[in-house]
Amino acid sequence: MAHSHLPIQHLMKQMEHYSSEQMNLNCRPAWLNSFVDEVAEIFNPLEEVGRVGFDCQFTEEYWEVGLFLGSTEIVGGQRDGQHVAASFQFDLLQLLDRFESVNRFHFNYVEEAEAIDACDPSSAYITVEGHLADLELVRLNVYATPPTEAGPGFRKSHNGTIDTV
Repeated sequence: MAHSHLPIQHLMKQMEHYSSEQMNLNCRPAWLNSFVDEVAEIFNPLEEVGRVGFDCQFTEEYWEVGLFLGSTEIVGGQRDGQHVAASFQFDLLQLLDRFESVNRFHFNYVEEAEAIDACDPSSAYITVEGHLADLELVRLNVYATPPTEAGPGFRKSHNGTIDTV
């Protein structure tokens, strides 16, 4: 009985370690965070301001990254509750410069009804699949509109005030 506290302490340390790992399940490598930041800089909102959202998922073969410019929710007035997608420009040559080699470069358009059925976050998006300078394979989707589950990036009141969400 004198050493019964050792297994309990060991178990407590394992639980603490497991808890910290659970909180880091969405941990991305530093090179991927840098890549997302670089690509986010390419978005050029045409009106007011923009806020880039993203999603990263690891598959068996590569990291799949989705980027989009967040929408603005209208608060008050006749359009109360409406989400407005941001208009933007996106320089495709700058995007391609981020890749060492490109295996795939597509523009995708899915009719809205099919997009909803297929769970596509947007009806129009660009896909680039290729290797980055450090030879990591990445599939990048740049969406024309944000996925519905992303929620708005901004709220705009009827008096013109814009707040981040």
